[in-house]
Amino acid sequence: MHVIGKQSGFTLIEVMIVVAILGILAALAVPQYQTFTTRAKIGEGLVLLGPVKLAVSEYYASHGRLPSATNWLTLLRELGLSADTDTGAASGSYVKRVWWNNTAREIRIRYGFDPVDDKVIYLRADFNPAGQAIWTCFAPGGNEGVPSKYLPGSCRA
Repeated sequence: MHVIGKQSGFTLIEVMIVVAILGILAALAVPQYQTFTTRAKIGEGLVLLGPVKLAVSEYYASHGRLPSATNWLTLLRELGLSADTDTGAASGSYVKRVWWNNTAREIRIRYGFDPVDDKVIYLRADFNPAGQAIWTCFAPGGNEGVPSKYLPGSCRA
């Protein structure tokens, strides 16, 4: 008489179910990871502007007005940031260009990586009666602005 012993191990169906579950988890995790890394790269622009925002605030406090384009270039150079004589631009690893719009009181950041290539974020300076700067971060509407899902929390309305 032949006695069959207890089998151990996984059947092909069990392995296929595990692989399918892992595939579903990966399909959910990869887009979230891409969004997370894009937000981190966008954060570079905001970090790059920390000293620039401070310089604009100090300039306003000492002069009672915002810098003109020429004075803006001087500010960038004094801070040790790279500056272009035509545009007053400064850049980083993921930031294509940073410039000042004196009329709108805005620092504008243009990014240079996918999925936000050539998209912008604006930081608008408003000043309270004491002369302190209040910075508002936002993306313009339309195709020019960084999509809201990639905006850091401080830039979402």
